[in-house]
Amino acid sequence: MKRKWLHILFVALSVPIRAVEVPCGTWIELRATTSVDDWHFDHWSDGDTSAVRQVEVTGDAHYVAYFAPNCGDYPALPVVSLYDWLILLDMRTINAKGYFFGEEAVTWYRVRGAPDKLTDGASADDERMGTGYSLTIDQSFKGTGDYYASVDVSSSPSGVLCTDLMRSLIVHYSSTTPAAVPPLLEPTVVKPNEAQRLLRLNPNAPTTVTIYDIAGHRLQTLSADGVERMSLQAEGVAGCYQVVVQNGDQRTVLRYIVIK
Repeated sequence: MKRKWLHILFVALSVPIRAVEVPCGTWIELRATTSVDDWHFDHWSDGDTSAVRQVEVTGDAHYVAYFAPNCGDYPALPVVSLYDWLILLDMRTINAKGYFFGEEAVTWYRVRGAPDKLTDGASADDERMGTGYSLTIDQSFKGTGDYYASVDVSSSPSGVLCTDLMRSLIVHYSSTTPAAVPPLLEPTVVKPNEAQRLLRLNPNAPTTVTIYDIAGHRLQTLSADGVERMSLQAEGVAGCYQVVVQNGDQRTVLRYIVIK
């Protein structure tokens, strides 16, 4: 019985072309799978959408399996930090996955009711908050809310096969109620590496102090138990820094500026 070649090509994933030789009239199983996170099988070159299928070999044939990243409402984009005042996309992790886009492609929304389907503009009621890699929430904003970023990756220069919108993880924001006597940082305008003091801590509760730069990168974390004050040292590079103080159940965000 005459043998025929069956060529299988997987598109959008780094795998080699494979060919098998089987007798005519044989039924074989084609199976399209991927171990790549955030990707899924889309369709075969002949239009079949079954990832696992049976085909009869009647002659030379080529089958191409197409894969694509999870787009649409799939929450594939991580958020790096959530403060009382700022939400950031984790651009380092996003770029490492092969997604590259400009700030103009990012739009932030506050959820009203249930999160909208990104492609369903007719029923969209989520509140548009702004654009860019980060969202600054006004400290006077009262109440709570769920926020997410919608990203248009249809013109992404990365070559990723995604012509839709992607969504970040949905994050929950709750405005902080200030304590009657919040912690105090002094001085707040300093020179590089100048000594600082964190005062008015509750000695009956553990304290954790985390320092961030203006881009949201964590620089250092300090901890102490049973203290009313802590000694800090300003960063050595000019800029604006955030000091997040967790003193028992009380969370306070302080700021200081390093000048040359």
